[in-house]
Amino acid sequence: AGRTERRVNLRRERQWRGDRMTVKRRNHGRNRHGRNHTRLVNCDGCGCKPPKDKAIKRFTVRNIVDKSSLSDLQEACVIDKYELPKMYNKVQYCVSCAVHRKTVRPRSAEDRKIRYQGRPPLADKFRRDD
Repeated sequence: AGRTERRVNLRRERQWRGDRMTVKRRNHGRNRHGRNHTRLVNCDGCGCKPPKDKAIKRFTVRNIVDKSSLSDLQEACVIDKYELPKMYNKVQYCVSCAVHRKTVRPRSAEDRKIRYQGRPPLADKFRRDD
């Protein structure tokens, strides 16, 4: 009983002094402001079910045909200036799959404070200055 009593007293003292646990991220890795619960989504990498606000989402727009056969199709096309339809795909990854596929990269404590609108420019960070 003495040990737990000391632990409780220590906890109360920390609360009184205003000590807090260190927080790694300002939003605790989620985007759930004001909501108690968000629905689960399927990860496209491993099939696990992260919450919708925690999942890393990317919207990919690609041509249906690759560049090598695009010129052949345009030559064979009867209609002039015909634009091929594009393939739109929204992918949602859990944090571990997004890191594994390099969709997101870990940042230092100082860089985590920088907030981006949209996707951060990764090309500048990894460019070599020779």
